[in-house]
Amino acid sequence: MTIDDCFLLGKITKPHGYKGDVILYIDADQPESYAKLDCIWLEIGGRLVPHFLESTKEHSALQKIIVSFEGVNTESEAKALGGSNVYLPLTFLPALDETEFYLHEIQGWTAADAENEKTIGVIKKVLDYAMYPILEVLRDGKEVLIPLPPEIDIRVNRSKKQLFVTIPEGLLEIYLGASDEASESLWDGEDEDGEIDR
Repeated sequence: MTIDDCFLLGKITKPHGYKGDVILYIDADQPESYAKLDCIWLEIGGRLVPHFLESTKEHSALQKIIVSFEGVNTESEAKALGGSNVYLPLTFLPALDETEFYLHEIQGWTAADAENEKTIGVIKKVLDYAMYPILEVLRDGKEVLIPLPPEIDIRVNRSKKQLFVTIPEGLLEIYLGASDEASESLWDGEDEDGEIDR
């Protein structure tokens, strides 16, 4: 099992009590979906190590649960796990419809304009900022950053690995420059006989 086969579920924050329990912070839209796990993978020393759960309990905070691991029975053993990233296999992710996607799955897909379906470029990565994600797309060696606020239209074609997004007007021109046709129509400072118009 490697990180590429998994998604980041959350993090072990700190011990809970004195009998080896820990608090697991779940970074997911529906944390309750992961409240009855049997096994999770902790990133320890750059490797994913499976840890089996004896029990889980509700926590007062919505995105946290109290976890009891097999073989972890003291506060010091629980402290040793503090700060560890927690992963699950990709197969644990709920299926999404054609208007939603997981950030990890679209890397390497083709981004296209939702209005005219013209290809924009290849998605190199998704920058997950606090306000909303931003696509980093590569086209003809140039980097294009496309914001994905909640109000824009998105369409997913998983079989063809395509993501159709609404492009703000003028955004591509900012990154890629004006088209050849548009460039020819711009005044270049000379009149028709080649002299500079003063």
